[in-house]
Amino acid sequence: MAGEDSQDTGRDGLQRAKQWLDLSTRVLQSWAYDDPTLAEMVHFAWPYASGPAKPFSFDLGGKFRGDSLDGQSFLAEVKNYRYEMDLAEHFRDFLAKCYVALGDHPRRCGNFLWISWAPFQAQQWHKHATTEKVRSSLLHKANRVRALGEDDEAEAAKKLDVERMAAVASRVWLITLGDRQERLVLTEEHFYQIAEMLARERGVGA
Repeated sequence: MAGEDSQDTGRDGLQRAKQWLDLSTRVLQSWAYDDPTLAEMVHFAWPYASGPAKPFSFDLGGKFRGDSLDGQSFLAEVKNYRYEMDLAEHFRDFLAKCYVALGDHPRRCGNFLWISWAPFQAQQWHKHATTEKVRSSLLHKANRVRALGEDDEAEAAKKLDVERMAAVASRVWLITLGDRQERLVLTEEHFYQIAEMLARERGVGA
C-alpha cells in the first residue's frame, strides 16, 4: 500500500486510530474532522493564505481523562501509511499547523498527537519533537508564506514566536501503531464496564 492512496484508506486509519484511543480508557471524548456537531473544534485557518488554501483541519480532537492528563485537550493527525513515503513532508506541515492552531485557540491545543503506522527518518527520530524542528518546518518554503506572511526566509524568521515554538515541541506525541499492537487494548465489553464505573464515580446519571 503506497501511503494513503485512497479516501477509504485514510478513513480506515482515522477510525482505527480513534478506536485505539477510545479503548485506552484515557480519552473522555473524541471527535473527527467531519463530526456533525464538533467538527469546528479541529478546523483552523492559515493566517496569510486565501481562498481554498486558507482553511485546514486536524483529523481528530478530544479530551483526555485521568491523572495528570485529566481534562487536557488534544488534536491528532492520522496517517495510515505502511512505510515512509512522504511522511516527513506531512509531519513538517503538521508542526506548522500546530503552531498556527496554538496561536489561534490555545485551549484546544493541550497536546498534538501524530499517529501513523510507519516511522520516518528514524535516524532523526529524537529530533522530531524539538523547537528547532518546529522552526525549520515554519521556515520551509511550503509554510513560511501561509504561516508567517513572508516569502523571504530571514524576514519570516523575525516573526517567529520562540515561546510558542517551544510550547508546540513540548506538546507533540509521536505514536506509531501496528496491526497487532492495536489488539493490545481493552475489549469493547470490558471498556464499557470500565466506562460505566468511571461515570458512576463522576456522578454522571446519578
